[in-house]
Amino acid sequence: MVELSEPLENYLKEIYEIETQRGHAKVSDLIVAFSVSPGTISKAISRLEFLGLIVRDRKGIRLTPEGKQLAERLIRSHRLSERLLTDVLGLDWIRAHEIAHKLEHIWPNDVLDRIDAVLGFPSTCPHGHPIPGRGEVKGTPLSQAQSGSYKVVMIVKEEEWILREAEKMGLIPGRTISVKKEGDKIFVMVDGNLVEVPRALAEQVMVNA
Repeated sequence: MVELSEPLENYLKEIYEIETQRGHAKVSDLIVAFSVSPGTISKAISRLEFLGLIVRDRKGIRLTPEGKQLAERLIRSHRLSERLLTDVLGLDWIRAHEIAHKLEHIWPNDVLDRIDAVLGFPSTCPHGHPIPGRGEVKGTPLSQAQSGSYKVVMIVKEEEWILREAEKMGLIPGRTISVKKEGDKIFVMVDGNLVEVPRALAEQVMVNA
């Protein structure tokens, strides 16, 4: 398997995430995601292409089978690291996410397999995102849920402000909530508490369809 620097691994993982959502990634997506210059991204993309990990066409950037395999290993490592840090060590899910960015690059495969077994082969990370090879987790944005419906939180997007606000409101994967809408306002009942959810947050929290 190709040995990559940590930055190249991060680019590969981001391409995978974007490709999963939209079919192709674009150079502009990576510039925004990593806040780096177009020249830096261009060099990284050229290197990944030379290594046979991506292909480029008029639509954008796609992973090759080998590139996808590497990206899925990184994502599996990241999400199992988060599970280890939250489920075993008791860290909050924001700090676990931050530390997992470092741990995902260092676990040997045999150690990662052992962590997986100790955790009981979880299907998702603490934020509800699926671990590669364990099926898909689908949902619809909370902002689109009908008023008066009962929903189960499925996925929370992994950005610090989103995780912090979601945790504060009790919007944790696996938790059942009831939805109430008044005009443009969105409210949820969580554990007997009625809270207003800002639309920007409601668009980043996925519930069952």
